[in-house]
Formats: sequence, C-alpha cells, structure tokens
Amino acid sequence: MFTLVGGTFNYFHKGHELMLKRAYETGELVLIGITTDEYANKNKSKTIKYESRKKNVENYMKKFTDNFEIHPLTDKFGETLKVTDANIVVSPETYKIAEYINQSRKNMGMKPLNIVRVPFVLAEDLFPISSTRIINREITRTGKRKNQIRITISTKNNLKYGALNNFLKKRMKNFNLIKNINYSIETEQPFGSDTMKLATERAMRGLEDNDYSVGVESGVFYNKINDVYYDFHYCSVIDRYSRITTGASSGFEIPDNIIELVKSGVDVSHAIENLYNIKDIGKKEGIIGIITDYNLKRYDLIYEAIRNAFLVRLRPDLYNIIDY
Repeated sequence: MFTLVGGTFNYFHKGHELMLKRAYETGELVLIGITTDEYANKNKSKTIKYESRKKNVENYMKKFTDNFEIHPLTDKFGETLKVTDANIVVSPETYKIAEYINQSRKNMGMKPLNIVRVPFVLAEDLFPISSTRIINREITRTGKRKNQIRITISTKNNLKYGALNNFLKKRMKNFNLIKNINYSIETEQPFGSDTMKLATERAMRGLEDNDYSVGVESGVFYNKINDVYYDFHYCSVIDRYSRITTGASSGFEIPDNIIELVKSGVDVSHAIENLYNIKDIGKKEGIIGIITDYNLKRYDLIYEAIRNAFLVRLRPDLYNIIDY
C-alpha cells in the first residue's frame, strides 16, 4: 500500500522527522510531496530553496529505506486524487486538509484515504516545534529554547513555588521561574467553584509578557451525598496564547471540628492553629500531614494539581488544540 505525506519541510526539524518515520512505518512505498518554491512562497514569509528541502528529506528517509519517491507539490492535492488505495500521514494542523481531500475523493467516487494522524512534537517550552519558530530564533531545530522560558507563579507560599519549580525541572532546562507577590485575592478560604476562579485570577495576575503564568489555590468543596466537606488543590495555567489549562489534586475529607470553624469564617490553616496550636500549617505539611501522620504532605497535593494542569499541554493533539 502507498503512504502519502506532504509539506513544505522548511527548516527541517523533529516534527518533520516524526511524519516521515510514521509514513515509512505504514506504507510499502512512500510518496512524498514537497511544495515548490512558487507554491510555498504564497504562504511562507521565508522559505529554503526546494532542492535544499528535498535533500534534507532524502537524507532522512535513506536512514530507513530507499523505497520512496519525492514529487513537487504545486497544490494541496498532489498525488492524493491519483492513487486508488493509500494512507495519508498528517499533523494535527493538516488533519482538516486530509478530511477535505477525502471529501473530494468521495465526490469523485473514490475510496477515502486512511488518515494517520501524528501528534505535535513539542519544544522544550511545551509549545510545538515549527519552522516559523526556528526562523524567529525562538528555538533550535531540535526544540531547545534560545532564550529562557519565562514562567511566573502568583504566591507568597514557598511550597507552591517549590512544587512548580521541581515539576518544571523534569520538563525543561532553560527556564526562569518568577514569584509574583504583587496580587490580591478576595478571600483566604474559597469554597467550591470560587477555588477555580481564584486560582485562575492568580494566574492572570502574573502573565504579562511571560510564556506561562500559574496560580494554585486550595478550597473546600461540599458533598451533599454524605454531607461532608473535602479539601482540594486546584491549579490554573495560562500561556502567552491566552490558553488556560487546569488540574486538581486528590481530595480528602476535612474533620468536622475543623470545618465548623471554617464555616464561621476562619480559613483552614487558622482553624488548625486554634485547635491544635500548630502555626502556619498551610506553609508546611498542611492538614493532610496531620491526617496521614506525615506520610503525605501539602506539597504532594500542590505538585499533583500542577502536574494535572500541565497534562493537556503534553499531548495537545488529543484535546484538539492546534491553533498555536
């Protein structure tokens, strides 16, 4: 079976490599369409010459196989309306084009192509690698950031700062995490959906010209089924494209004596201080530390909420995020 793949292949990078490798893996013969200089220049501001782009593709494909052909691409269809039965490999950005091609094939009485959709290849900053970003000197062809990734968290709590810093260290190298303390919030003890609202407000306060801004808030949620209150941590992450992703930690039931004080207007930390004479527990092990005999600490829940807020960003194609 044929496998088709097409593109400009400008400033050859890891995203191109993934598409070509998947094409090799799914077809006996790979037909590669590369946009001509004339066609590419209609849509691109800066394009490498066709022969150079073709050479990059050839060199990569020869690592796996000689069973491929390269054709100049002068329109969006290329060979797609000529073959009878084939796969077509696309990125999240070009998936709609493949659907359009299949509709055109259907109108012609042809069998639709089998669409093989590959995910984005992410740069170090968790935004997709693209030729445009390489041209703009944001990243290298392998996705490393040339300038520091700027991230801010609006908090006065070192636990939140430390949890985010440790999460980022596992994903990025060249980043600068800034603690923003110039913010205000409506309440020290949010309930229900106000927790999500305040976490997002924290994130919005620090965005400015940064790549990401993060807000983490803990709140009390009521479960009317068994008439108890739960503590959850909630994280909101907003990026430079104004896209917001969110995540929550595991929730746990709050003891009745603490919740009674919280209902009277005292936040959880001060309730624990009043009941157990433990000061600033929210900046240390948290109530979860007392409940679990310190096998779990508030840091663990904050980290969990942060991780879950970033999960969407690790596979944006699964969430139909394509507009970068």
